[in-house]
Amino acid sequence: MSIRRRLALTFLAILLLFAVNLAIYSWSAILRSRTVEAFDRALKRQVALSALNQELDNLHKQITLLSQLQSEEASQTPAAAGGSDPGISEEERVTFANQLAEVRAHIRELQNLTDTSERSGIDEIADTYNQLGEAWLGFYQYMGTEQTVSLAQLIRADPLTRRLLVQLLPELEKSEQQRVHTAELQSTSVARFTERITVVIFAISAFVGLLVALSISRYLNSVLRLLMKGASAFGKGDLRHKIELARDDEMGRLADAFNEMAGNLLNARTEMEKTQLELKIRNQEVETQRQVSESLLLQILPAKVAAELQARGSVQPKYFDDVTIIFTDFKGFTLSTEKLAAEELVYLLHDYFTAFDEITSRYGLEKLKTIGDSYMCAGGLPQRNSSHPIDAVLAAFEFVKVVQDRDRPDGQVHWQVRIGIHSGAVIAGVVGIQKFAFDIWGDTVNFASRMESSGVPNRINLSSATHTRIKDFIQCEYRGKVQTKEKREYDMYLAEGILPNLVNDSSCPPSAFVRRYHTYYEKDPPSFPSFLVDQTARLDTEVSRGPDADVTANTSLTFDRTHE
Repeated sequence: MSIRRRLALTFLAILLLFAVNLAIYSWSAILRSRTVEAFDRALKRQVALSALNQELDNLHKQITLLSQLQSEEASQTPAAAGGSDPGISEEERVTFANQLAEVRAHIRELQNLTDTSERSGIDEIADTYNQLGEAWLGFYQYMGTEQTVSLAQLIRADPLTRRLLVQLLPELEKSEQQRVHTAELQSTSVARFTERITVVIFAISAFVGLLVALSISRYLNSVLRLLMKGASAFGKGDLRHKIELARDDEMGRLADAFNEMAGNLLNARTEMEKTQLELKIRNQEVETQRQVSESLLLQILPAKVAAELQARGSVQPKYFDDVTIIFTDFKGFTLSTEKLAAEELVYLLHDYFTAFDEITSRYGLEKLKTIGDSYMCAGGLPQRNSSHPIDAVLAAFEFVKVVQDRDRPDGQVHWQVRIGIHSGAVIAGVVGIQKFAFDIWGDTVNFASRMESSGVPNRINLSSATHTRIKDFIQCEYRGKVQTKEKREYDMYLAEGILPNLVNDSSCPPSAFVRRYHTYYEKDPPSFPSFLVDQTARLDTEVSRGPDADVTANTSLTFDRTHE
C-alpha cells in the first residue's frame, strides 16, 4: 500500500473519531444543560422560599408587637374598648396590605418555579396564607377601634400562623434542600460520565494513531533507518560518517546530497548558531530591560505623555480648557494612624486605592497622585473628550460604594470618604528629572480641593460648574451657599443618583440612560454602577410617597445622609 493511501485512510479514521467525539460531546452538553437548568431552578426556589420565610417572620413579629401594644393600652385605658381610639390610619392599612401582597408575590414565584406535579405543598401554603392574611388584615383594620373583632381575628390567625411557620414552610424548605442536593448529584454524575467518555475517546484515538504510526514506520523503516542513523551522527558532529544507501532513487540521491552538504556547511552552521544564540540572549536582555522601563514609566505617566517623553526627552506643558477633577479624603484616617500599626495602615490604604485605580481605569480617568489618604484623578486629559464630567461622577459613585462595602462591623477601621468634583481649565505637564511626575495646576485644582474639604462624608459634593454639565443625567440636591475655608460662599450640590426618568428598565446600564449618553457624546458609556439602578428606584419611591412617608427602609441607600 502506498504512503498516500495510508495517509488517506489515517485521515478518514481521524475524521470518524472526531465525529464520534462530537456526537458524544453534544449529547453530554444536552445532559449538562438539563441538570444545570434543574439546579438553577432549585436554587431560585430556595432564594424565593428564604425571602418568603423572612417576609412572613417580619409580618408575624409586627402582628405580635401590635397585639402586645393593644393589650397594654386596653389594660391602661378601659375606655379604648369603647372606640375612643381612632385606630389605624388608612395609609398604614394600605402599607400593611402591600406587605401582605409582597408575600403573595413570593408564593406565586415559588409556584411558577415548581412543576405542576410537585406544587401541592406550595398550593397548601398559598391557601393557608390566604386565610392567615385575611385574619391579619382584619386584626390590623379593627385594632384600636373594635378590640373584640380584632381579638377574634388574632385568635383565628394563631393556629394558621403555627401551621404555616412551624409545619408547612419547614417541610417545604427541607424538600427544596433535597431537590438542590439531588440536582447537584445529577450534575456531578453527568460531569463524571462526560470525563470518562472523553478519556475513552482519547485512548481510542491514541491507539489508532499508534497503529498508523507503526504501520508507516514499518513500511519506511528499511529506507529511513540509514537516513536517521546518518542524521544522528551529523547531529553529534561526526563529519566523517557517510550515509551508505545503495538505492538509485530519490532516497539515494538525498543521502548523497546530504553527505556532500554536511561536509561543506556543518562547521559554518555551527559557528552561525553560536553567534545567533549569543545575539538572541543579548536581545532578550535588552528587550527585558526595555519592557521593565516602559512598564515603570507607564505606571508613572499617561501613555501619550510617556511616548512624548521617550521620543523627545521632555514633555511640553499643555493647556486643557475643559477637565473634571476628583479629590477624595478619608474621614477617620487620622484616628486610625494612632490605633493601627504602620504595616496595617499601608495595607488598608493599598486595598482602597487599588479599588479606586481599577474604577478610574474603567471610566477612562487619569490617576494623578495620592498624598497620604487623599486620592486625586481627572477626566478629559491627556486625551480630550466631552463626557468626562458624567464619567467622573459615575466613578465617584463607585468610590463611595467601595468604601461602604469595606465598612463592616467586624472591620479594623470605619472610614468614610469625602469626594469633591469640579470642572474647569488646567495646565498639565511633567516636573522633575529623577522621579517624573505628571501633574496639573490652576484655580480649577484648588477649587476641586475645596469641594472635597467642604463635602459630606460618603457623599459626592459638586460645584455649580460640574452640576451644569451632569444635571441631565444625575439627580442632585442643592446645598445652597456653602462657606469654604477661605470664608467665601459658593453654590454646591450633592449627587443623589441617576435621574428616575433615565431608569426605564432593569437593564444595566438602563437603555434610556445609554440613549441620552450616546446623543450627547456619540459613544456608549465606558462603564456603569449597577447598584444605581436599584438606588434610583428607591429614591423615586421615596419621592412619590411624600414627606410623611416611612423612609426607614432607605437607610440602606448608597449614601449615608445622617452625616449632613
